[in-house]
Amino acid sequence: MTDVPTLYVRDIPPGLYNQLKRWAKQSKRSVNAEVVALLEQEAERRKNSSNWFQELLEFRKQHTIPREDVDMMIQAIRDHRDGRDR
Repeated sequence: MTDVPTLYVRDIPPGLYNQLKRWAKQSKRSVNAEVVALLEQEAERRKNSSNWFQELLEFRKQHTIPREDVDMMIQAIRDHRDGRDR
């Protein structure tokens, strides 16, 4: 059997712990297995979102928008934000 690190978590707020227990029961897992599953999901999400800026730069290289269109979009966003488009 390989050595697997053990993580102890202290001072979990009661409401959060109760929610973890509910999630674990719904998933038919122990609270420990539920926490591991949540950590794995979050690690995957962070890994996938960590290169979003590089992907944006690549997208911009492939898709050019005329400056006038960009200015018009920015103004439309500002108008919407400030309530002038209603």
